[in-house]
Amino acid sequence: MDPKPYFETLARYNRWANRRLYDAAARLSDAQFREDRGAFFRSMRGTLNHILVADRVWLERIEGAGPKPSALDEILCDDFATLRAAREAEDERILRVLAATPDERFESVLSYRSMAGTAHELPFAQVLTHVFNHQTHHRGQAHGLLSQFGLEAPSIDFVYFLLEAK
Repeated sequence: MDPKPYFETLARYNRWANRRLYDAAARLSDAQFREDRGAFFRSMRGTLNHILVADRVWLERIEGAGPKPSALDEILCDDFATLRAAREAEDERILRVLAATPDERFESVLSYRSMAGTAHELPFAQVLTHVFNHQTHHRGQAHGLLSQFGLEAPSIDFVYFLLEAK
């Protein structure tokens, strides 16, 4: 399997799933968006911000430039509209980064420092796998929060994206 088209497909899926999730989350009131529901990042606001934070952390490591959040629970965007716009921009950034990535980089090793300053090295393709898997994990938490509020949560499985994209 050619890794570049594979990861570009995951990036397009990621954008598709985020759009569907944000469309559903837009039905929350501001109070619901902020309400602590006992999730790992407490609220829908905290959960969606965390996904954005993590993407920015990893893209800064990959590109060597860009915003660098200071904490995994940092609230980058206080309100839903600003967060949604930032999410859209970050999804487009992910697509641009992958499009500009030379094929040989997918076989390389990424050297980076953790937020605590510890040096690490991981295969670049495995880092990308983590980025997309991490989003899926926390989108699942956001999906559960929508259900707690009695809202219909969208189908965001990868297979539905593939079938829709045919």
